[in-house]
Amino acid sequence: MSRSVLSRLRDARSFALHAINNAGGLSPDVLADATQPLHAALYDLAVIGEALGRVPNDVRSLAPAIPWVAITGMRNYVVHTYWRIDPEIVAGVIGQRLDPLIGELDSLIETVGRVEP
Repeated sequence: MSRSVLSRLRDARSFALHAINNAGGLSPDVLADATQPLHAALYDLAVIGEALGRVPNDVRSLAPAIPWVAITGMRNYVVHTYWRIDPEIVAGVIGQRLDPLIGELDSLIETVGRVEP
């Protein structure tokens, strides 16, 4: 069963909040030693990338401020080069990139929600 675009956007927003709750505020050094929060956040980031990677280009064009390529690139980094995970990058994404992403997703969800139930 395929997910709707609106469902994928909502999933990405939800998992961004999970990542913040799981590892937000942790320094890279603490995150490197905190296995459970790190693994949870990595899963959250992978899901965000997977969900947003399947959003069609016409919908992506409605939110040019979302770094679509970087998000799917992060997913690929987490999934395909898991042995090279850099806690500094992960902490930076969670601490600096997810709040703005959530704001952009809120706007996009509202826009898409008017067209797709």
